[in-house]
Amino acid sequence: MKDRTVYIIQLITLSFNWILAVSVTWWFIHLVTVADELNDTQTASLSISIVAITVFWILAGVLSYVFFSLHKHDEEAE
Repeated sequence: MKDRTVYIIQLITLSFNWILAVSVTWWFIHLVTVADELNDTQTASLSISIVAITVFWILAGVLSYVFFSLHKHDEEAE
């Protein structure tokens, strides 16, 4: 494959990862607000959402850092 095609595929994958992180964040915030509206206990919703949101954002950030660092290194080598 050409370098440009690989770059675009990697960029699409990175975009989907950020969309997933934002979607998971929105979904857990929605679950917590629904639990509040229903006067349900929020202990499980809050604890799971704090862990899950943190994990998804850290993974998206690490993937972005690696992606841009590798491509910055490629540009400097040329």
